[in-house]
Amino acid sequence: SRPLDEVTRNMEDSPPSQQQRDAIPVESFEREKLSSVANVVGLQIKPQDISSALKVLKNFLLNQARQPNVVDATNGEANRSKILLLSPEHVKSSVLEELPDACRGFVKEKDGKLVHYTLQHSYSHFTYDEALKKLLPQDVEVPSSFETIGHVAHLNLRENQEAYRLIIAQVMVDKYSAIKTVVNKLGNITNEFRVFQMEVLADKITNQSVPRLVKEGDAALETCVKQSGCIFKMNFGEVYWNSRLDGEHKRLVASFSSDDEVWDMFAGIGPFSVPAAKHHSCQVYANDLNPRSKFYLEENCRLNKVDALVHTSCMCARAFLASRVSQCSEKAPRGKGKLHCIMNLPASAPEFMDAFREKFDPAIWKPEDLPLVHLYAFHKSDDAAICEQEIMRRAESSLGCRIPNVEAHTVRDVAPKKLMLCCSFRLPAEAAYMREEGERDHKRAKVEG
Repeated sequence: SRPLDEVTRNMEDSPPSQQQRDAIPVESFEREKLSSVANVVGLQIKPQDISSALKVLKNFLLNQARQPNVVDATNGEANRSKILLLSPEHVKSSVLEELPDACRGFVKEKDGKLVHYTLQHSYSHFTYDEALKKLLPQDVEVPSSFETIGHVAHLNLRENQEAYRLIIAQVMVDKYSAIKTVVNKLGNITNEFRVFQMEVLADKITNQSVPRLVKEGDAALETCVKQSGCIFKMNFGEVYWNSRLDGEHKRLVASFSSDDEVWDMFAGIGPFSVPAAKHHSCQVYANDLNPRSKFYLEENCRLNKVDALVHTSCMCARAFLASRVSQCSEKAPRGKGKLHCIMNLPASAPEFMDAFREKFDPAIWKPEDLPLVHLYAFHKSDDAAICEQEIMRRAESSLGCRIPNVEAHTVRDVAPKKLMLCCSFRLPAEAAYMREEGERDHKRAKVEG
């Protein structure tokens, strides 16, 4: 039986709701008991013959991960002979006559001796995957897909893995030296700051007890990430961060030039804003509703020496946009470059398009001066064309007019049959420009008609 089977059986009498959240204590697994013993056949020969033996017998070697094929002799002859470990698949017996022809001839030629060799592997020998396959029941899959944010590993465990979460986390910090903290997501993002509830499962930073719910200021989640040639500092329990968006951050920022200005409406801790300023010297106006995101955004601007180029704020995105347009009341912020407006709030960005409606004075803003909008959104379909159609339908409904010439880019698969897209387009003058009351009534009737 497996090491945790008895503990598992003791949990079976728990009520279902409690059983789901109960965790097998990490003390229930003893590392020294997680070991394996295997007997193999070895060829004991002189050290000077090892090189030729490795060539001649290359198809018959043990070739086991993290186990050398050549070991010292164990019978007091370590200085005078070595043992070449052979694969049990090809060499099942130490009887010379039962060896494959190629082996038998070499053994005779070098006056070698077939010996039995015992392989003893302790917990330290096994990989993360190997250790958990020995520890977990056969019907519980080893978590193989997880996000790392600096020294923090972020799991999203399935229901049947929940009971073993402390064991999984402990093996993870044992086997991955860079990982010091392990957290598990407890639910979807439900608050306006895009931060989800998490549970700390392993903590080698503060060594506080686990499991525990993540609370504001938990030092175990204070971490740094290097991405896009920049350093990003954050407390993962207080701000939104997704390492899987690294490629998208690079893709969009690569389209900017030094003459461009960037308005980042949902900036977070700066994955778009900081590289835009650092690599292209863009003037950036970065906003986020979460005060802790603004705190780390400003910290990251200092760390990356772009605080003179990035202007931060902490307000509703609609208020931020109105403020930026108001500050451009005499001249549009455009020299030779473009104005980019990033809307990275995939759950509801299309519904924020109404913030652009009738905000721009046509006496100041030429059609080509209006922002290039980069709108991120989800849609439940695995067909990118359908996703684009539905996302833009929502955006057009909010803006109040058709949006032509859309360039859509599939960012990633969020879940089975759910895509994240970036839809880029020029803000239509039809909706952007301020109108007289009569024009507004006519336009509304036209849209509603």
